[in-house]
Amino acid sequence: MQYLESLKYGETPKKIVVAQESQTLRAVYPLINGIKEVKSLLDGGSQIVSMAQESAIELKIAWDPNITVHMESANKSLQETLGLAKNVPFVFGRSTIYLQIHIMDKPAYQVLLGRPFDSITESLVKNEKDGNQTLILTDPDTGAKCTMMTHERGKKPTMLEKPENINFQLLMN
Repeated sequence: MQYLESLKYGETPKKIVVAQESQTLRAVYPLINGIKEVKSLLDGGSQIVSMAQESAIELKIAWDPNITVHMESANKSLQETLGLAKNVPFVFGRSTIYLQIHIMDKPAYQVLLGRPFDSITESLVKNEKDGNQTLILTDPDTGAKCTMMTHERGKKPTMLEKPENINFQLLMN
């Protein structure tokens, strides 16, 4: 509307592409602690990787209650974490990534993959206009790449697809 109102009388508007008002957060479903595939939200704006206490208990994850941090949420409220779980295995395709997980009391998610996840996996994200998103992860131990589709938060895929492991050296030949 602002663009159309800025046109001079009689000026023909150009065709323009505009963004949607909002987009849903995206999620992946890694196998956590060898027990279950759990919806994990991607949030590069978070400084930590965190998990709901209920999920940690279900996944048989132990945490150190002596290591806590105060987290500030988007609405500026402060919440102290319950502790830190160290070296928790997350399996993406054939890659196992060990993450340090801050345990939270009743967050609005099961798992939140923040900046530490992005950094260790050297994640690359490809966004599409329609909201779809592809995630490429690098195994920090082997250098192997794993390409996977993300899913809209709240829309669990009917069948979880196995991520595709790609050997980029073979593609270059």
